Formats: sequence, C-alpha cells, structure tokens
Amino acid sequence: MKKSVKLTLALTLMMALLPLLTQAKADYSPSFICGVVKADSWTTGNNLEGIYQLNITGDGTLTKLTEGRNVLQAPLGGAVYEDGMMKGIHIKQISDPYDGVTYYIYHVQYDMETWTQQKAKWLSSTYANLISSCGMAHDPITGKNYGIFYNFNMSFQVLGRRLATIDFSTDTPQKTIIGDVMTQMAAIAFSSNGLLYGVGMDGYLYVINKEASESSVVELMPLGNLGVDNISTYPSSMAFDKKTGKFYWSVVLSDMKSYLYEIDPTVGSVSATRLMQVPDNAYLVNLYIPDPQANEDAPAAVSNLQLNFEGESTTGTVSFTAPTTTYTGEPLTGTLNYTVTANGNEVAQGTVEAGADASAEVTVPAGEVEFIVIVSNDNGDSPEAKASLYVGPETPVAPADVAFDYNYDSKEATVTWTAPTIGVHEQEIDPEQLTYNVYLMPGHTLAAEGITETTFKQSLDPQELAPYSYQVVAVNKSMASEPAASNSAVIGPALEVPYTQNFNTAASFDLLTVLDNNRDGISWQWGKSYSGDGRAEYYPNKDADANDWLVSPPIHLKQGATYGITFDANTAVVNNVDYMDVAFGQGLNTDNYTKIFDHIVLNEPVSSTYSNSEIVCEQGGVYYFGFHVTTPAGYGWLLLHNFKITLVKDAPAIRGDVDGDGKVNVSDVTALVNMILGVVPMNQERADIDGDGKVNVSDVTALVNIILNVQ
Repeated sequence: MKKSVKLTLALTLMMALLPLLTQAKADYSPSFICGVVKADSWTTGNNLEGIYQLNITGDGTLTKLTEGRNVLQAPLGGAVYEDGMMKGIHIKQISDPYDGVTYYIYHVQYDMETWTQQKAKWLSSTYANLISSCGMAHDPITGKNYGIFYNFNMSFQVLGRRLATIDFSTDTPQKTIIGDVMTQMAAIAFSSNGLLYGVGMDGYLYVINKEASESSVVELMPLGNLGVDNISTYPSSMAFDKKTGKFYWSVVLSDMKSYLYEIDPTVGSVSATRLMQVPDNAYLVNLYIPDPQANEDAPAAVSNLQLNFEGESTTGTVSFTAPTTTYTGEPLTGTLNYTVTANGNEVAQGTVEAGADASAEVTVPAGEVEFIVIVSNDNGDSPEAKASLYVGPETPVAPADVAFDYNYDSKEATVTWTAPTIGVHEQEIDPEQLTYNVYLMPGHTLAAEGITETTFKQSLDPQELAPYSYQVVAVNKSMASEPAASNSAVIGPALEVPYTQNFNTAASFDLLTVLDNNRDGISWQWGKSYSGDGRAEYYPNKDADANDWLVSPPIHLKQGATYGITFDANTAVVNNVDYMDVAFGQGLNTDNYTKIFDHIVLNEPVSSTYSNSEIVCEQGGVYYFGFHVTTPAGYGWLLLHNFKITLVKDAPAIRGDVDGDGKVNVSDVTALVNMILGVVPMNQERADIDGDGKVNVSDVTALVNIILNVQ
C-alpha cells in the first residue's frame, strides 16, 4: 500500500511538471460566470446578490444575469458547474441576542441556460459539515466534485478541514471523506488534466493529492510562493482556463479590496499577476469559465431566425440570415453549410453564403417544437440559434363552468359547459371546430363521444343513493384538453322525513353536495371541534366573497304537507361575522330555490339554534335543502353543527293519489289495479275513488277520468 501511495504522489508530481497546453490567441481574455455576495454600490436594503458575468477586457464589466436579488444563486458554501447545472450549498447565518447564532443550510441547483431554480432544499443545521471552506471544484477527468469541508463540533466550532467528494444527486448531498487538510486553503480548482490545485492562506500554490491514502492527512505539494500577502478570510474563488492553461483567482485582501489574479502554475515559474480590481469592488464566489460555444475561426451564430407555420399546419419554413463574422468577430466570407433540427431531429440542410438570407421548408410532428440552426465551415460549427413554436392543432384549455343538474321527475341528468376559445399555448381556437367527450363519474364511464353541443342529457336512474359527477374533455382534431369536472350531485332513491344530519364523522359528507359557485377552490368541508364533535365548516377566502352551498341529500316531500327545519350555527371567531341563507328547491339549480331564512347574521362564537316550522310543499316531489354562505372576502369562519328536517303537518289526501306520492298519474292506475288483484295490500281510503264503499273496476274508470280531466 505504501508503494502505491508513493507511486500516486510521483505521478501527480510528474503531471504537474508537464506544461498545460494552450490554444488562446494573443488578444484573448476569458469571460467568467460567478456569484456576487457584496459590492460597494449596494446600499442598505438594496443588496443584489445573485449570478453575474464578469468580462475583464479594459477596466472590466460585471453584468447581472437575472433580475432582482437572489442569495441562493451565490451559495456561500461552495458550488460546482456540471451538466448544464450549478449545484451548491448555501449557508445563511442569523444572530439573535437571546437564541444566539442559527445556521440555515440549503442545497440549491440552477439551470445554467435560464438560471431558473431547480432545487432549493432546506437542510437542518446538522448538515453544516457540507459547507466547503474554500469553494468546490469539478474534476473534468472523473466527473466527481470535491471540496475542503469544515469539520464542526456540535457548538459549530471548527475542529479542522477535510478533503471530500460530494454527490449532489439526492436531496441531501452525500460526502465521502478523503482526509484532513492541515493547511488552510483560500480557493481550489481543477486543471484540465485532473490535478487539484489550491491557493493556501499562506500565499503558496499547492497541488492537492485527491486520492485516499493510509494516512488520514491529505498530501500537499507546494509549487511556489505567489507573492500575494494579507489574504483575508472573505470569500475567494478560483477557476482554470483551458485556452490559456492558467488559473484565475479572485481574492479579498486585508485592505478589503477585491482583486482578480492570473496564476501561472508552471513548475519553476509559478507566479500570480494582478489583472484588476474587480468592478464595484465586488466579492466573488464560485468562479467559472464556460467552455467557448465555438472555435475561434468558426462562424458566429445566425441572426434573424424566424418560424412561419400557417394555422394548424405542421409544414412551414425556417428562415435566417447567415453570419458575416467568425465567432471571435473576424470577417467571414465564403459558403457555409447549415442544418436545421426540430426537437433534436434533423429536418433540413443546405448551403448559404456568408451574410445571405436562407429559408428551408420543414415538416414536423405536432406539438411544442424547439428549432436549432447551426452553420459551419472548415473550422467547425457556429453556436446554436434557437427558437420555439407550438406547431399543429392547438390543445384546448379545459371547458369552463361545467355544471350538473338532475331532474327527479324525468330521471334525467343535464350537463352544461362553456366552450374554450383559446389553447394552452394561447393560440385562438374556433369553438365550432371542437367536439367533446363526456364521462360519468365514478367509474369514468364514457357517456358521450364526439358531440358538438355544449349541453348533454342522459337518462340516469341509480338504485342506490350515491354521489355522481361528470367530466368533460374538449377535442380539437387530435389534441384533447385536460378533463373539466362538474359539481357532484347525490342522486338515487330519495330519503323520507324525518332526516337528521349531525356531522358525526367525515363520512357524513358522502351524501351531501357541495357547490363551489364562485369556483375559488374554497368551500364547505367536514371538520371537528377541539372536543372532537363533528361539524360542517366554511373557512373564508381572503380574496373572494363566499358563494358556496352545502346541500342535503334528496328528500321526498308531499304536496300540501308542512315541514320544519332546525339547525345550530355560529361564527367561530370573536369579533367576526358570517352571513348565511337557507333555502330549498328541486334540482341543483339553486337560483330556483325558495328561501327559508334570508341573510342570517352570525356574529357570536356561541352556537345558536334556528328553526322554521312553516315550510309548505306546494307541489309534491323530491327536494334539496341548502345552506348558502355569503360571507364577504376575508371575514368569517362559519360552523354548522347539525340540521334536521321533520314533518309538521301531513298533507290532506288527494283524490286519486293511490300510491301516496302527492301526484295523480298513470302510476296510480298501476297501484290501484295491483290492490284489486291483491298484489299489494289494500288501502281502502285511497283506493275507493268513486266513494261507493267498494274497490273494483269502477274505481279504475273513475281514476282514469280524473287523470284525463273528464267530469
């Protein structure tokens, strides 16, 4: 093992002795991506932490790549750049005179093309050992990520620093310890040949042995003194440029000034040359030099890229103007080759003269398409020019205002909706071209397919009382919308009075219908008190007035009978107010309901009992009772504890109403014949239609005459 360790060190030294190949022209200057954590121009409350681009030509410029302040884009615990992502650890320290210092640790990841956040996972302070003391570095040879991480005790005192690899593939990054680093480093970076370099706080440039050994101490090989003194403990960062073969190091010295140095790592002539004071005296972290998008003499990117597809056609043109300069800005002449790809598939190729316009006809599959145009010459490909467009039939947005109503007399369900006029990609849609698929829920049973109307009717006569609803999908040729759900409605055999609802369990809501009429996603729900008593609750929307109904199961009422309703309700909060109406009616179109209580004011947190025993049913049939909350936005928290429907006074007998449903129709003829034949028990009072004291065929004749209105 000792021989292998010595061999590894020897090979590392030999690699350090080899000159790093350079390809840069004399006037070349690298451009940097970096985080900025402090700048002189920032005033109190106007910090602009985030991701920036640093150019070092002339006096240098520092350009912010995103809008506003975003501290997570400049992670203080170190970051690496790999696979088009910036991945890092951010630490936030908050001091409190009572609680002391609290550390907040975040695992962050950002897309490097758009700088949109892909991850911001909060980690507890026990993960503080994921903080690197001198930035992090990505090994271009092995693909691993390295850092020299703090070793804290439970009181966040620094016990030492450890070289380790870090894996960002999980929400909680994982470290693999290599060994202790006995010399404090200011910044680290990898060269193109996979050697890990570090600038020590002592001003020396080191090669750091990244391999594990028998010893717990990491081997450091000093290459030379950089001649930079008074290195502060403020953030420092380093990056390697493959084109120059040199390192670039940002450091804050003890004079509180931020500088950028160029480091020559050549063994025997190690040196650091100060290039500039960083613009705005910005303190930089996570310095990175992106690979160039093209070779220096390759063409620049095309310009004026345009996509032209008429209507819903999947065939169109891609047009552009070829460049007149190379990638580095030199004049460009001659014939260039071009390729056009759509979502990664080549769809056109050809030639174009430098500076000329070109157009290619392409056919692509329907959908969201990213087009990329590249031109090339003998020196390589240009940078990509990109443009995206939705091509083909537009996908409709879901239908709006889907409503389900049910008629108990006809046993017919009616579903209505509003046709979409726009698609998910904001292209206009002709509603006349749409068809619809309708599904009955539960079970997702196809009830209608390819219909063109925005109203659907279906016979529906379930034999068990249960909640039903519908979903509607809009179809534009081959493109279907997301399903839009209707309200739920409880239908089936109607219940008889008395009906009592105590909200004892969450299952009590199974046979109730909730109508979110303002479609704000906030409505009635089951809840319980601190003592465990069940109740119905409406918790308010701070932005929208309430318009929500809690509706009973269907209940059979007799024509001419008188009914009563009793319930307990209150507002839940002191100095608050809720408003509620109570009404009843047939079907679920609450606009047709008759009010029982109008505008109840609930302004006490103690439950009150409300009752009305004068509800007269003028026409027999199936009815619903509804509680309608109308509390203004931002107010209230309404509690409904129970309700009960009772029969106060039975209806007088209706001549001819043999089956007792409050109506006289053909079903009564069937009931009368069955009584005469002995199929069902005889009810002399109802069956003796002609009043002669007997029940026979003459009563059938009398009943038919009543139905036909024959005197």
